[in-house]
Amino acid sequence: MTRARGAIAVEGATGARERHGDNVLVAALLLTIAGCTSGDAPAAAPAGGTPPAPVRVVVLSPEPLDRSEEAVGVVSTLDSVEIRPETSGLVASVHFADGERVRKGQVLVRLRDADAQAGLADATARAKLAALALDRARALFARGDVAQADLDRAEADDGLARAAVAKAEEALRRTTLAAPFDGVAGRRDVSPGQTVDPTRVLTRVEALDRLAVDVSLPEPALARVAVGQPASVWVEAMDLRVPGLVGYIAPRVRDESRTVDVRVSIPTPDPRLRPGLSATVRIVTAQVAEALQVPTEALVPSGAGMSVWVVAGDTTVSLKPVRTGVRSPDRVEVVEGLAAGDQVVVEGLSRLRPGAKVAVGP
Repeated sequence: MTRARGAIAVEGATGARERHGDNVLVAALLLTIAGCTSGDAPAAAPAGGTPPAPVRVVVLSPEPLDRSEEAVGVVSTLDSVEIRPETSGLVASVHFADGERVRKGQVLVRLRDADAQAGLADATARAKLAALALDRARALFARGDVAQADLDRAEADDGLARAAVAKAEEALRRTTLAAPFDGVAGRRDVSPGQTVDPTRVLTRVEALDRLAVDVSLPEPALARVAVGQPASVWVEAMDLRVPGLVGYIAPRVRDESRTVDVRVSIPTPDPRLRPGLSATVRIVTAQVAEALQVPTEALVPSGAGMSVWVVAGDTTVSLKPVRTGVRSPDRVEVVEGLAAGDQVVVEGLSRLRPGAKVAVGP
């Protein structure tokens, strides 16, 4: 009896453990089911695999485009000169102010001219005497009263006297400094009473109504650039754009840089333009009636060149190589590889793979 009770006790303990284990498994299963139905559980992946990548596209349509060449240069005047005295002397008077508009021939500075005036008077008097002597010699020679040598001497003296007058007139002219053309005077760097010489710059005259920009273009541009082509000049410092015209192309390509010098004139300068300003020149070389352009952010560079992602009718994408043309700050012309109506991806490029599905958004 004792053994039987013990056996029953052991069996009871074992059954209790088994029933407890079953209860634990049931509780765990219930917790799992509850966890799967709660809001915090991760959502199951949709049927069909990876969701389409969201992208934004542009639909290509032909539009007019100007092909052009661009270069950076400096605004300069076609007429600009330093006003320096041609002779040494004392400044007698100054006849202009800083930044004053001046006319061609307008007197700017006068030097003391007493010596020049006296020299001209002396030369003029001597020339009159030489002319009278020549007249008498000719009359006497006609009557046979003087030899040919005497007449030749009188003619030579007259020539020398007239040359002396011209020299004296030139010396007097050099005491007056005048504007060589219409323009604007620079800063006045001279005052009456100062002694000046040809090394001294008294001011500068600039013709601000005749401006140009000199640039250098690569030698292949010679096939597209010609005198008379329209251009535009943009001065970034002043956010100013003015029309221009190709006025000169150098006859020779520079050996060291393989570039050619081109001058773009500005027929109607803006009053705000000043010589020395940096400017970007854009020369229109051809006009295309129907060109395709893509935003610069759509381009995918590689070792083989440029490519773009294009969305097909089944919303899959493919990477198409393209050949580019004219560039602007935000767009690039595509001359080969795309057609009108193509959908080109401009946002979401980093998530794309060839053949991947995409969701085109606004």
